[in-house]
Amino acid sequence: MLTDNSNMLDIALWNAFRKGDYHAFNKIYERYSKDLLSYGLKITNDIQLTEDSLHDLFIDLWTSRKNLSDTNSIKFYLFKALRNKISNAKTRDHFYQMKDLSTETANADEFVIETYLIDTETQNHLEYQLKKNFQQLSPRQQQALNLRFYHHFKNEEIAEIMGVNYQSACKFIYSGIKALKEAVRILSIFLLANF
Repeated sequence: MLTDNSNMLDIALWNAFRKGDYHAFNKIYERYSKDLLSYGLKITNDIQLTEDSLHDLFIDLWTSRKNLSDTNSIKFYLFKALRNKISNAKTRDHFYQMKDLSTETANADEFVIETYLIDTETQNHLEYQLKKNFQQLSPRQQQALNLRFYHHFKNEEIAEIMGVNYQSACKFIYSGIKALKEAVRILSIFLLANF
């Protein structure tokens, strides 16, 4: 009999609230908010999420009150609605965390690709300029550097192959390297200024 009276009060309170009675709405909040908070903390241990979901639930109830259906138990309705709110909020938070992660990953991927392209372009440009500057060296410097760095001969062997003395072979190698280093240094400064 007591349960029937409680159900009758719930139905009357719910119907008054649905018609826009703010006093009835406030009464529902006062009656169930503590139990709802306690229940919400059993679903998740995140108190902020639980409180936010509870407040969102009551805001949604008030704004959509005219469209709400009948209920025999406000408590049952609210508990179910809160569980859905918390579940949706957790899913949404997880989605945004994954979206942020995928955005960071995409940004990192774009950065890696862009860096790779710049590095490749820089490398190609350096190689082109190095070949061009190599061709501007004297034929003897080119020959000495070719023997030293492509064929890995020692300076004594280079002198013998080229038919010059040891000092001259060293001079060709040294002056050739110095000219190429200077060209690379100037080119590097130019590239850094433009990227």
